[in-house]
Amino acid sequence: MTETFADIFLSHDPDPTITYRSGLAAYQESLSRGQLVGRGWNGSGYTNPEPERFDAAAHPAPQAFWVEVDGQLLRSHWEWSDFSQTEEESGLTAVLELRHTVRPVVVRVHTVLDGTPILTRWLEIENRSEQPAALSAAFPWSGVLQTCAYDIDDEASPYSVGYFIDTHWGNEGDFDWRALPYAGYRIDGRYRRGRHRHPFFVLRNHHSGEQFVGTLAWSGGYAFEFDLDDGNSREQSRLWFRGGPDGPAPLRVIAPGETVTTPEMHLGVVIGDFDSCIHALHEHLRTSVIPPQNPEHAGLVVSGIGPEQELTPELIFSEIDACADVGAEVFLIDASWYTPPNGSWHATVGDWHVSLERFPGGLKPFRDYVHGKGMKFGLWMDGERVGPESRIAREHPEWLARPYGGEGGLGGMIDLTRPEVAEWMESEIDRLIVEHELDLFRLDYNIGNIGAGGYSEQSGFVENAYWRNYEAVYGIYARLSSRHKDVIFQNCASGGARTDLGMVRYFDHTWVTDWQIAPRAFTITNGMTMALPPERVDRLAGMGQSGQRTAELDFQFRLQLFVHPSLNWFHLKDATPNAVQQARIHNAVQIYKNFVRPIHATSRIYHHTPVAKGFDPHGWGVLELASQDRTRAIAGLFRLSDPAEPEYLLRFRGIDPGRRYRVTFDNSSESCEVDGMALTRTGIASRLETALTSELLIVEAVD
Repeated sequence: MTETFADIFLSHDPDPTITYRSGLAAYQESLSRGQLVGRGWNGSGYTNPEPERFDAAAHPAPQAFWVEVDGQLLRSHWEWSDFSQTEEESGLTAVLELRHTVRPVVVRVHTVLDGTPILTRWLEIENRSEQPAALSAAFPWSGVLQTCAYDIDDEASPYSVGYFIDTHWGNEGDFDWRALPYAGYRIDGRYRRGRHRHPFFVLRNHHSGEQFVGTLAWSGGYAFEFDLDDGNSREQSRLWFRGGPDGPAPLRVIAPGETVTTPEMHLGVVIGDFDSCIHALHEHLRTSVIPPQNPEHAGLVVSGIGPEQELTPELIFSEIDACADVGAEVFLIDASWYTPPNGSWHATVGDWHVSLERFPGGLKPFRDYVHGKGMKFGLWMDGERVGPESRIAREHPEWLARPYGGEGGLGGMIDLTRPEVAEWMESEIDRLIVEHELDLFRLDYNIGNIGAGGYSEQSGFVENAYWRNYEAVYGIYARLSSRHKDVIFQNCASGGARTDLGMVRYFDHTWVTDWQIAPRAFTITNGMTMALPPERVDRLAGMGQSGQRTAELDFQFRLQLFVHPSLNWFHLKDATPNAVQQARIHNAVQIYKNFVRPIHATSRIYHHTPVAKGFDPHGWGVLELASQDRTRAIAGLFRLSDPAEPEYLLRFRGIDPGRRYRVTFDNSSESCEVDGMALTRTGIASRLETALTSELLIVEAVD
């Protein structure tokens, strides 16, 4: 059992100073000359005395949060109003209340410590005036992260930032490092960039070993900004940061007496290697952000059929049989169940009634057949969108979200800033779950890149719709998941467009991409298991979404062993199942069920090759998944595109050097016993002569 520690204490030396300690992370901030300012981070559990804290006067923007109201940056003129700390289910929580002495605004700074080195922060902003207040910027965390001495003759930056470089569909999880220049550097998505970049970063100090990790629980436009400068004397660099929602101002109009809540920023520091940093993030997310899964349906192997084929009753029954035969435990019907034969599934979303032309008997025969096979039954819905050919779009054109500069558009996104629209959507999802007795509900969100998004008119302001929209969205899915506790909720958004913590906290697991084709399939799995715990990451193997185009069969199905697996169709309808193929798929499914699933919820994943560059990456991709007690592990070695060396030397990271293990080589089914010391220090060489092939090593302690 890992020791945990969380503590918050207030001192006055000379300014009111709050020290937050969680795990080995320590962060201090003070109310100094009317400004709440960050005074420094430490990754070894130490807290600095006043002379060694960061001097707020040494930076032009030292404030610990960044709020702009009615065109004014509320940088200073804050007055201490109240401070409290309580022990909540999510952790030790501090609330600092500040009152602005010029503007009638109150800000409550919430900080949660859960014993991991990652802290959670959000703001409550209250308008105490008698007039609406336009909130144009609200970054829940900002300020100087660190000062760092450096060699003035060395032109290399002391910092680099790792994040998902690509923002486009089918390129999720494309992790790489960039050196921070002595200038401003901005990472953003969903507004100024595409929507398929998960809001996550790791920032490392090459001189002193700290790694800061951050992620924003927000599904709208966002930005992380860094500014590295060399101070006033060129004897040290100063690294400034802010992170939060981004969009056209105002982001939110606050009515008189109203309080709004910003997204959560999760930020922490680890001194250690990259794996340690990712493990700290995963422990934090499992501990206090993403609720535990219902043990009765955690990790069930999902299968289904989608609109890649014209759905008929005969095809669906055939696919139920095929998926059951290889060990699937859930079967879902994806898009087009509501559309007449040969109709457009994309254009008719919104009319959420079964097409009796397509399925004369409705969905009950499929549900009964699935249950008869011992599987659970699921259904897909694109809940926040209506298609141009739908009845609901014709009857309620005013329900469509309004883009800046014109009517219509935005991919059919409905305007959830309107209470009647939000109420309709929630009632439709609720009706589908109840009417069709669903065991799994799969949400999709096929709106495309909408940039600035929509707007609504609020109290004489043209307000950006992202904030008010996601207030409604999060409330809807929070209520639905609470109301239907026995239902598996699966999140999707044109693949991986909404994998952020704001969404995934209401879902059991999340579809992270629509791209299943190797070798980029490895890049996506590799990257997305950094940002999210692996048991919450969905990947597909099968002929759906063209996953069969490249790579050996084992490559495709072994990649799923590190995440939450989904299966799709394996042969054309009426074709005889391929017994050799079925045996290999069944083998992978059984390894997942019997070896991986029992450890998955607390497992640690090791990224031996964290960067797999390029649209079609070459070289090797290696992942290791180990139990927390280090008694078992699997390692997948994936040879990507050429050029690549034919041999890779693997040294395990997640096992105990003092134990002895049985190692099984899945390619040959051969096994041997090896000391943990040899596995971790000497290593095992694997040789693959051909691109897009793989090996799987299964390791289990024997003493």
